[in-house]
Amino acid sequence: MAGIKDVAALAGVSISTVSYVMTGKRPIGANTRRRVLQAARELGYLAKNGGPAPLSGETHFVALSSPVHDSTSYTNYCAYFLNFLKAARQLGYETLLLTEETGDEQLRSIIDTGMVDGVALMDVTMNDPRIELAQLSSIPLISIGHPMNEINVPCIDTDFIEMGEMIMQTLCRNGHSRILFAGGKEIDYERNGGANYLIRLRTSMHDAAARYKIHIDEEFTDEDDFDAAENLLERFISSENTAIVTQGGPLFLNNLVAATRQRGMKIPQDLSLISAGTYTDSIGKRLRIDEFPLMPAELCQLGMSMLVRLMDGTLKGKEKATLIHPVYRQRGSIASR
Repeated sequence: MAGIKDVAALAGVSISTVSYVMTGKRPIGANTRRRVLQAARELGYLAKNGGPAPLSGETHFVALSSPVHDSTSYTNYCAYFLNFLKAARQLGYETLLLTEETGDEQLRSIIDTGMVDGVALMDVTMNDPRIELAQLSSIPLISIGHPMNEINVPCIDTDFIEMGEMIMQTLCRNGHSRILFAGGKEIDYERNGGANYLIRLRTSMHDAAARYKIHIDEEFTDEDDFDAAENLLERFISSENTAIVTQGGPLFLNNLVAATRQRGMKIPQDLSLISAGTYTDSIGKRLRIDEFPLMPAELCQLGMSMLVRLMDGTLKGKEKATLIHPVYRQRGSIASR
């Protein structure tokens, strides 16, 4: 059985440095820490509770790091979690769910103790603190979500830049020159640079709107109850806007349609409506609302397959983000002007 001296020799550090890395009693530089952990993995050594213990090889567990915040959309969250769980089981793995709000410390502990064979990040922000940790991880790690910078971590996501372009093309083609954009919760545009899908879609829509000469008014949907929907509709009625693009969830969309009906308005005759970057498939079908949806089943399947390829060594090199094309579900809620 390998001991702490063997780890120190392979990593080229002192025994005390190995001890500090394993116990966390003193801060150690990222590069040194990575060398020590890599050496420990190679030798089958792991420190638990301050004492040496062997690693048992493959655990057949993967971790899904998806921090839960006060603003978390549970409809989206559950859809992604359940689809990832299903994809993992199909490939022979069980899933350990990590929900700590900061995410990085809990993830660090899981990586260091060798409890899982690989990790997938989810609910990724533009400046996500977990990405730096991912680059130093001694076990395979992928990101389901595209952070701001080019990184040495394989990631997969919907192409939200293309989605924003498609939305503006659709509105322009139908003669809409003024729209109301109802974004998500305001805090989600601020946390660690903002949720990547919200920021990318919003930025793309504004860039495309400038090219197509479409004016955008903006509101945030911090609440999703009927009063919030009614207030948004009031803003729409008092403006010259002809369409609403919303990133609100299923409850908000349902309340928005209910508010239009209460006022005697019709979709799309009085209001063109698009649900964008959302997961409202069942409601969207029932209400016949055009949608550019999130695609949790496809992303989780592809993400888990990517993680397995990384774990078995068939995914190598600095691969750029893999982006999948958005889907437009046209259901008749966009009128021509």
